[in-house]
Amino acid sequence: MKHLYILTLLLAAFSMTCFAQIEMNDSLSIRQNAYDNIHLETVGRPDSISGLSSPLEYHRGYNLAITPRFSYSFASPIDLYIPDLRFTPGHASLFYWNNGEIVASGGTRSLPGLMQIDNGALTIYQSAGNFTFRAGGMANKYGYFNGLHTQYGVNGSITYQFSPILSATIFGDYYFGRPPRMANGMPMPPSMIGYYGHTKYGGYVDYRLNEHWGIQAGAQTVQQAGTNKYQAEPIVTPYYKLNKKVSIGLPAGQILYHILKK
Repeated sequence: MKHLYILTLLLAAFSMTCFAQIEMNDSLSIRQNAYDNIHLETVGRPDSISGLSSPLEYHRGYNLAITPRFSYSFASPIDLYIPDLRFTPGHASLFYWNNGEIVASGGTRSLPGLMQIDNGALTIYQSAGNFTFRAGGMANKYGYFNGLHTQYGVNGSITYQFSPILSATIFGDYYFGRPPRMANGMPMPPSMIGYYGHTKYGGYVDYRLNEHWGIQAGAQTVQQAGTNKYQAEPIVTPYYKLNKKVSIGLPAGQILYHILKK
């Protein structure tokens, strides 16, 4: 019986020794990271478009975009606005954009006993730095006794702004055709031909005295009515500026020149 007790104790001790040899590390041990045995590849596989290789490719990669043969760039939108509602007699801004606009203008003059003159123009303005460019077309309609005549022309100018009060401009106006003849076959009388549009070109300096008053001084060459001859004359025009687009001027230099010439 004694030997049986001894054998039982030996077996118990042997089993306890074997258990200690196969015991896993304690999960609270600070000598080993708890996440060392966790592998992400056993949880999920990387997508084929991520650029990582995968044992099992269950996604197809996206095709590369085709490189265009010609270089290109994204177009920037044009800042185009509708006309404003501010009213200026004989003047309307049709469209405007950055540093430019298209303007329609016109007017009517009634000369009792002579004729009525209706005129209109379509002009494009564009600014670039200190320069301002102007180009357009114009039409004048003359209605007189037993007669109606329409005159067409083009015009343009370049202005350079030296300072807020001083600028220089060169300009040109060209009219097509010749003055009409009256119902009796005679040319326009001197009282009417003076209002007929003439081809001219020249330049002047604009000096602003203050916010409203200013003066233009320079010279121009004007075609003589009904001929191909041109005559030079001075430009001295004081003016009063009503707003940014409308001003009233008196061609004092031209008037004085023709008075002294006679």
